[in-house]
Amino acid sequence: MNIIVLGAGTFGTAIANELSVNTENTVLLYSNNEAKVLEINSQHTNRFFFPNKQLTKQLKATSDVNSFQNASVIFIALPSDKIINSLKILQPYFKEDVLLVNLSKGLFKNGLTIVESIKNELNFNNVVTLKGPSFAVEVIEHADTLLTLGFTNQEQSNLISKVIKDTSLYIDSTKDIQGVELLSVMKNVFALALGVIDAKYNSPNTRFMILTKSFSEVRFLLKLLGGSEDTLFLACGFGDLCMTSLNDLSRNRTLGLLIGKGFFNSDYKSNSVILEGLNAIKIFHNLLDKDYSNELPIFYKLYNYFLNKEQSLEFKFNELIQ
Repeated sequence: MNIIVLGAGTFGTAIANELSVNTENTVLLYSNNEAKVLEINSQHTNRFFFPNKQLTKQLKATSDVNSFQNASVIFIALPSDKIINSLKILQPYFKEDVLLVNLSKGLFKNGLTIVESIKNELNFNNVVTLKGPSFAVEVIEHADTLLTLGFTNQEQSNLISKVIKDTSLYIDSTKDIQGVELLSVMKNVFALALGVIDAKYNSPNTRFMILTKSFSEVRFLLKLLGGSEDTLFLACGFGDLCMTSLNDLSRNRTLGLLIGKGFFNSDYKSNSVILEGLNAIKIFHNLLDKDYSNELPIFYKLYNYFLNKEQSLEFKFNELIQ
């Protein structure tokens, strides 16, 4: 199987490295950084992202756009704001039946998910999404990892099953692509809240009260925006929400911890994590057709803090539990 991973950043490198464990795969990691391509091919390292990690010798890198002509599957691991333009440039080199797999997380300002935008902007429908609780530093160490595949037809599902054969990657699946895409963004929003709570209280009782309420709000928001409630109980839902909210490797949880400890710098324009969370909160709020503050008190507290510039992020528990 000829596979290209588009994007040689942290997650792209980790996934490409893991997929290359399957000896039936021929995996290329695509980057337009010639120095990085040379390093991966000659030294089997990507030291900028993984300073002490040796990559598999099977994994190769390329900057040649013609390599896309042979790819049966392309995994997309780019920052969300780079995806559409990059794919438009590369699309003339794609095979007609190539399968695009979106690993990236994000929403565009118009409220569309990445998969929706790819379909609309490229007029290309053979797209699936793959999301779940998966820190790149764990994937690169071959840790057993469960991801959720959002797909349209069985042929797509069968192809992904072949690709991950003999790797440490496992999948559960759903045809609710919209739900998988939405959940990958929602969990970052509520991880902020859990970080704040842990910083302020350091109480398991309080932590899991807020986690429970967050889960309830994610469920409400997911259904409101067109996702299936069942998707919440897959790896991309419960698993990813818990891992992002409770593990200190999570950037959004760490941001919440800093806010809760009073170390938050209000000059967030240079902080990509803050901007990512803020944009998600703003977009989700714009998608709501009316005021849902009674149903979504945690979400609205975050919205008012970041967008309406409330002075402090304080949770009144009697208002959350109604």
